[in-house]
Amino acid sequence: MPRLGLVPFSRQGTRGGVFGFRLQLPADVFQALVAADVGGARRTVTFSLKTRDPLVARSRALRAAADVGEMIAAVRSGTVPLWQFDPAAYRESRIIVPVTGQKQSGSKQVSPTTSTPDGMTLRRVYQEVYLPRRQERKGAVPRRRSRLDMEKAITRFVASAGDLAVNTITRQDAEKFVRGLKVGSVATTKKTVTCLSTICNAAVAAGMISSNAFRGLGPDRAAIVAARRSYSRFDHDQLARFFGRTERDDGAVLWLPRLLLLTGARLEEMAQLRAAWFVRRDGIDVIDLNEAKVKNAHNKRYIPLHRDLLDLGVLDLVQRSPDRLFTELKYRASAESWSSAISMRLNREIDAALGTNRRLTVHSLRKTFEHAAYTTGVPKATINAITGHKPGDISEEHYLMLQDDMPLLKRHIDEIDFPFLRRIRA
Repeated sequence: MPRLGLVPFSRQGTRGGVFGFRLQLPADVFQALVAADVGGARRTVTFSLKTRDPLVARSRALRAAADVGEMIAAVRSGTVPLWQFDPAAYRESRIIVPVTGQKQSGSKQVSPTTSTPDGMTLRRVYQEVYLPRRQERKGAVPRRRSRLDMEKAITRFVASAGDLAVNTITRQDAEKFVRGLKVGSVATTKKTVTCLSTICNAAVAAGMISSNAFRGLGPDRAAIVAARRSYSRFDHDQLARFFGRTERDDGAVLWLPRLLLLTGARLEEMAQLRAAWFVRRDGIDVIDLNEAKVKNAHNKRYIPLHRDLLDLGVLDLVQRSPDRLFTELKYRASAESWSSAISMRLNREIDAALGTNRRLTVHSLRKTFEHAAYTTGVPKATINAITGHKPGDISEEHYLMLQDDMPLLKRHIDEIDFPFLRRIRA
C-alpha cells in the first residue's frame, strides 16, 4: 500500500475552478486488465472531484489515489480484480484515516461531523485533527520548530481572546487578535496568523466549521518584502569598526565573522562546523556542507576557502580542533539551532561598534559578501553556487553545474577583496 503523503498534488487539475482527479495506470497493469477482459478498464482514471476547495480536493484525491494504488499492487501480485472504481465514493469530505498501520503517538482521530464537539478548542483541533492529517498527507509529523510555532500561536490567541471553541471563533475575534498582536517583526506576525489559519483549514476540511476566520489576515507579502529589505549591508568602514572588536576576542567570536564575510554562508551553517568537513577537492581546500544541517537542499554544497581565510590560519584552527570547531556553542533543542547564543552575542558587538541600528545584524555579513562579489564582477550563477541560493534557471541548475567546478569557484571567490583585512593580517 503506497503512503498517501507521497501522492503528488499534481494529480489534480482545474477546469472552471473545479478540481479534477487524473491518474494514469502503468502500462503493465493496464495490459493485464485488458488481457483479463476486465469490463470498464481504461488507461487513465479521471473524474471530477466536485469541489473548488483545494484542501477538500486534495483529501478526496489522496483517497482515490490510495485505492488505485491498492488495485495496481493487486494486479502486479497476480490477482486481477474486477473494475469497480466508483467516483461517487470520493466526492464526500472527511478526514483521511491513516492506513500505514503505525500507531499515532500523542493524538487521536476525530470522526467527521457537521458540528464541533463541546470543548473542541484550537489546541484540540491542532492535536487531534491537524497533526494526524498532516502526517498522513506528508508522511511525517511537522518538524519540532514548526510544532513550537503552532503551539506558540495558539498560546498567544488564548491569552488574547480566551480558550474559545473553534466553531465560536468569529471573523471579528480573529481581526481583533491580529490588530492587537505585539511581536518582534512583521514576519513573526505573519507566521503567527498563518499557523492559526492552517489549524482552521484542517477544521474546515474535517467539516467542523464552514469557513476559516483567519484566512487572508495579517501583513501582506509586500509588507514582508519591505521588512526584509530594511536589513542593510556593511560598508568597509563599518566592517573595520565591527572587526576591531571581534578581533580582540577568540574562538567563535573571532572566527565566525571572518567565515561569514568570506564565504557568504549563514550563521547556522558555520556554527556547526566540524574539522572533518574541511577537505580537498580538485586540489583545493573547501568546506563540505553536505553533512551539515542546512535550510534546504540547495544549501548542501562545497565552499572554496578564500585566500584571506587561509592567510588568517583557518586550517591551523581545524588542526587544533578534535571534532567541532566551536565547542563553546551548545545545541539549543527548542530552537533546533547551534547559533542562537552566538547570534545575540555578535549582534551586541555590532551595536557596540556601530550604535543600535536594527538594519545591521550578523546576517548582514551574508549580504555584504554577495554585494562585494557582484561589484567585483563575479557572475550571479557563481554567487548562487557559493552561497547556496537556488539556481536562476534550468540551464544553471542542470547544465552549468557550477557547484562542482571547484577551480572556477576558487578563482572567483579569491577575486573578492576587503582591504581592512590586510591590516588584520599584518
